[in-house]
Amino acid sequence: MSALVIFANFISKLGQHRYLIWNFAVRDLKQRYVGSLMGIFWAVIHPLILLVSYTFVFSIILKVGADRRWGIDNYPLFLFCGILPWLFFQDTLLRSANTILENTHLIKKTVFPSEILPLSILIANLLNHAVGFIILLVVLAWYKSISWPVLVLPVFLLGLVLFTVGLSWIAAALNVFFRDTAQVLSVLLTFWFWFTPVFYLPAMAPVKFRSWLAVNPLTQVVEAYRQAMLFDRLPSWESAVLLYASGILVFVLGGVFFRVSKREFVDVI
Repeated sequence: MSALVIFANFISKLGQHRYLIWNFAVRDLKQRYVGSLMGIFWAVIHPLILLVSYTFVFSIILKVGADRRWGIDNYPLFLFCGILPWLFFQDTLLRSANTILENTHLIKKTVFPSEILPLSILIANLLNHAVGFIILLVVLAWYKSISWPVLVLPVFLLGLVLFTVGLSWIAAALNVFFRDTAQVLSVLLTFWFWFTPVFYLPAMAPVKFRSWLAVNPLTQVVEAYRQAMLFDRLPSWESAVLLYASGILVFVLGGVFFRVSKREFVDVI
């Protein structure tokens, strides 16, 4: 069976289980927040604390202010725009790596569509990301006007979703066979973070590293957020093409890899 046929069948199965995916996403959110004193309000508190912490550390302690050379008027907001999509990507990938092993009772006892587990984590994190995004918009509206390029950001978020889902399927499947995958992934993400321009603009990096930054899909997303929200500019179409090229490729490869690997899950777990 060709890879395209396997992938088409895989996507068809996801469509059939769309309600189950949503139910697991809701279950994931409940497990995080229900029973705690503040409940779902933690989804609001976390990004607020993050923003306040950045403002305190960088504006008050380190006194990192506006940098007119690079057009940075507010460094905490500059940082928050960059770290918001990164945290969505990082948390989804790390949690997805362990999701198969954490749900072995479902995979062993029933004919369970295990491919929905990383997807449900992603959807739950997408809702958390939306909360942080709304908070950022509110702060930006208070600090400065919000221009229309913000409307194109869902296009870049969708590209990030495709890329993240594909990697999440690969990480989840690999971790079943190689139990060190989650730990290795954590180390790799640490390096990946610093090769993503969260704390800086790509133009600030040494010339020899800029090509590495350019092929990093997270660079395209982080830059799109900043261009649209801080600099009131439309992100370049080249960055969208690069993001979708990598996103679609990884999404297809991840889907095929998971579909083929899942046949062995029950024997290995």
